[in-house]
Amino acid sequence: MKKWFLGLCSCLLVWGLHAQKVTKISAVADGYNGKVIDFEFIDNPDNNMQFPYVSGQRMEFEVELKEPALVKINLWLWLMVCPGDEIHADIHYDGKNYRTAEFSGTPSAVALNEAIRDGRNHRVAGRYKTNPLAAVVTQVPADKYYAETQANWKKEQELLEAVRSRVNPFAYEYVYAELEGMYLSNLVKYPYVVSDVAKKHIGDCIPAGYWNVLDGYRVKDSKAALKSFTYKSWLLDYKEYTDKLKARNAGQEWKYVRDLQKSYDGLVAFYDGNVRDAALYILFYDALTSQRDDFDLIAKLSKEYFKKYNKDKTYRKELTEMQK
Repeated sequence: MKKWFLGLCSCLLVWGLHAQKVTKISAVADGYNGKVIDFEFIDNPDNNMQFPYVSGQRMEFEVELKEPALVKINLWLWLMVCPGDEIHADIHYDGKNYRTAEFSGTPSAVALNEAIRDGRNHRVAGRYKTNPLAAVVTQVPADKYYAETQANWKKEQELLEAVRSRVNPFAYEYVYAELEGMYLSNLVKYPYVVSDVAKKHIGDCIPAGYWNVLDGYRVKDSKAALKSFTYKSWLLDYKEYTDKLKARNAGQEWKYVRDLQKSYDGLVAFYDGNVRDAALYILFYDALTSQRDDFDLIAKLSKEYFKKYNKDKTYRKELTEMQK
């Protein structure tokens, strides 16, 4: 019995060591005219770090990770780090505008972060607006933005595919989902944004091929993809797109669903499993942060969600805290 117990303890110790590893992050910045450099962990704010900006001064810290994490440095620079990685970034600014960065360290981390950087640089060089509202303000026509979105997404897919065999599979899928969520959301939403802001008839804003662009599309249900907040948000946009398509095919006019109960029921019927869990989490997150919905209804529906559909307990913990 004693030998069995000691063996079990040894196995648990080994598992614990493999489950969490130290990741070392460092950076040097130049050309910046701000006061601080923020390292924001999108999935775990407890790991966030902030350093006063001094040109050429090395900023470094360590974190313990169980799985890959996305870090945003002063919002614009993405850094994907994996358990056990050592990654260094030389960051170049022009005032408060991030220009580019060079990476060194663990080869797989360098390869993935270079691909992410090159995709971002490609977008910037082409003046692509990742925020649809910014594109509307600068009066980018719907068909032009539609074409730019497809072209940029294709380029980023090519950059990621080129390093796929050399990088952590979980980290790759996480980044891929983050970018897919952004691009596909922009692709399907922009014509309606233009119609709403410019007061144009929606029929005059729909680009050629719009209603077939997602033929055969299948949502992702992997843990890595559903770790991406952007991808989870895309799940609501994809449901909305399919509703628009159904209305069009039926010769009916589509209208925005403003009712939380109807949105909830629609997502429950449309998705299942972990994907439904993620979509409902975003629905309640948006409702709580917008403060536009009836709090009593949110409480009622979230209670049902926790009981019947919630699988990821971190969602429940976060939403419960938000309702206090």
